[in-house]
Amino acid sequence: MTKHKIFIYLFSILTSISALAQIENYSFKRQLNKVEKENYYTILLSPEVIARSKSNLSDIRIYNIADSDTSEVPYLMNWMGSNIKEVSIPFELINDTYNEKCCSYVTLKFPKKQSINQIKLNVSDSNFDKSLKIEGSNDNKQWFTIKEHLRIVRFRTSSEDYSYTTLNFNSSEFTYFRIKFDDDGSPRINVTTAYAFENQLIEGKYSDLKILGKKQTENKKEKTSEIIVDFPYPYLVSYITIKSNTTNDFYRNINIYGSSGTLKTRKGDIENWYMINTSVFSSIENNAINCNNSKTKKLKIEIINYDNEPVEINEIKAFAEQCQLVASLPTSENLYLAYGKENDNAPNYDLVHFKDKIPNELSNVDYGSEQVKIISINKPGQLIKSKVWLWVVMGVVLVIIGYFALSMLKKEQSDKQ
Repeated sequence: MTKHKIFIYLFSILTSISALAQIENYSFKRQLNKVEKENYYTILLSPEVIARSKSNLSDIRIYNIADSDTSEVPYLMNWMGSNIKEVSIPFELINDTYNEKCCSYVTLKFPKKQSINQIKLNVSDSNFDKSLKIEGSNDNKQWFTIKEHLRIVRFRTSSEDYSYTTLNFNSSEFTYFRIKFDDDGSPRINVTTAYAFENQLIEGKYSDLKILGKKQTENKKEKTSEIIVDFPYPYLVSYITIKSNTTNDFYRNINIYGSSGTLKTRKGDIENWYMINTSVFSSIENNAINCNNSKTKKLKIEIINYDNEPVEINEIKAFAEQCQLVASLPTSENLYLAYGKENDNAPNYDLVHFKDKIPNELSNVDYGSEQVKIISINKPGQLIKSKVWLWVVMGVVLVIIGYFALSMLKKEQSDKQ
């Protein structure tokens, strides 16, 4: 082997070490399935990948390792949660009639046949609990039932005011919409204003998160119930649903907390909780509670019972908003998804300015099992040792390259003489 070839060979080794060091800075990586054809693809991030990444996912990268070169592949991040497009529809309130000991009516007249799926009511009464049904008509004479057994309520005390007066139903198209209140056994309520909407729900995609277990305890002194929910990973939780088989009606304030880890004290380790959301848990709502994409390995649900009997929670489900990467992947069998780097900043790619060039229909590329970095980021001594070893190897290679380069230079000068 000539000195020139040796120089090229050693330089390739140095480049390879540097390239591998780039991706090895990340604590975790997964190899993508082989890409047969260069094109745009999607890569769905599992809840576990997101859990291992920073909360804002700024440390996620795609790398292509080709021979001695490691190149970063630009991507777009696409969150896939639900969106609601709310369109307010104008109308005329044409009557507000009342049949004693039977029912009362509120009628909405639209300029033409109109499709709506939600009506919101403002009611001046302080306390009420009303059953009602919604009817539709095109001539204000023949009426058709749209939805019945709906319920609106309001509880007002010196310390709180809870109101639920939103009517949701399947999209229905009529010129007239009538709300019929059941006044048998309860006084008539005064509807001051009403609003009609055609809400278009753009269904999102969510992952059902694995729950290791839940435990409910009662604090009789504080008159609260506490449910601890354990996850296997610090998930990014979008929302939770809570269900109870209790047959009695109930209305409770609840607080949702996330855990940011434990604090060491003289009395032992204490869970460090932070507030995620406050909401209402009741027998008349669907009890889907927003968790604002909070990252936590534990949830604490605190139910304020006041002087009521505790409500037993039978089912809790947690969901994460799905997220995918969109990238133009080269033909390669050495593509890697890398993540888990504490001090990484979010990438800034030109691709964000060329979204219109990305096809609408894209194939998805899966990836293999998680590969964990051997040197734990929690052991500074080992990490320093690893870096020292890497620099020693690179230093030796540089010395060898320098030696051969100097030898070649001396030979050239000798030949000229």
